Amino acid sequence: MDRCRRLCGLALLVLLALPFAGCGSTGEECDSCSSDGDCKNGLVCSTFTDGSKRCGTGLGTSCRVR
Repeated sequence: MDRCRRLCGLALLVLLALPFAGCGSTGEECDSCSSDGDCKNGLVCSTFTDGSKRCGTGLGTSCRVR
């Protein structure tokens, strides 16, 4: 019984953590960044008019943020 309770508790923690596994920047266009190294090849870390820093081409990229 105690083993089942521990396994169920562990399974619950894993399920609760899943939504956070996809968080964070992957370096794609419009992802947050702090330097060019955070962005994938061909993209640079640009400062947008709202003050945010995001990966973009540097050629007038526009990002839709919520």
